[in-house]
Amino acid sequence: MAGRCEVLRVENVTAAYNGRVALRNATFTVLGGERVAVVGPNGAGKTTLFKAIVGLLPLESGRVEVLGCNPQRERVSVGYVPQREDVDLTFPVTVNDVVMMGRVRHIGWLRRPSRRDREVVRWALEQVGLAELANRPLGELSGGQVQRAFIARALAQEAPLLLMDEPFAGVDAASEEAILQLLDRLQERQITVLLATHDLQMAAEWSDRVLLLNGEVIAYGTPAEVLCPDALRRVYGGQLTIWKNEQGTLMLGDGHCSGGRR
Repeated sequence: MAGRCEVLRVENVTAAYNGRVALRNATFTVLGGERVAVVGPNGAGKTTLFKAIVGLLPLESGRVEVLGCNPQRERVSVGYVPQREDVDLTFPVTVNDVVMMGRVRHIGWLRRPSRRDREVVRWALEQVGLAELANRPLGELSGGQVQRAFIARALAQEAPLLLMDEPFAGVDAASEEAILQLLDRLQERQITVLLATHDLQMAAEWSDRVLLLNGEVIAYGTPAEVLCPDALRRVYGGQLTIWKNEQGTLMLGDGHCSGGRR
């Protein structure tokens, strides 16, 4: 990782969500082009962390820097893909409209999209396999297609940092495969990705580093360093079952996640 610049710095961050402190004293850094799996049970603070990084939640204390800028005070380009349940599917927009929203920072308010904006939107839709559905109302899409549309919106921002909150939750097999292929292409383009997931097998196989959360940072490092019984027990407590498969990969079974990919 020598020579990579620091894209994200989270330092002693405490943040509240819905009036409850959900994340305490989180500290870690991410380098350019890294793929980081953010792992923890429901309510561990994964969504709170992402919203704090984007600047959607005020910090109780600490600081966040994206390429040296403070997203709480400055306009910083961070691609954010929220959980699907956070999306209002009744709003009458097309898939193309949704993806074009990712260009607002480039277009400016009350201005028409340029040729360049339209080209970027078309490219983003192609990346997620939705180019043929560009004019389809968002509410007519399947759950997996909706997820891909919001990933395309994030891509249209052309941001150096992409946050994906449970992108595989409830998606069909075709959408899962499209997202996995996209993640490989993003790595080739040196896009930094933080991906919240319950899937430890994916975290072990896909990520450069794993961030274990349970209200605070329990461990942060390579999968081999972090996905060990002691650290996982601190995250999942008594709901933990650990075993090894033939490849020696640690697996987890509890009420929040499964041992294989969804």
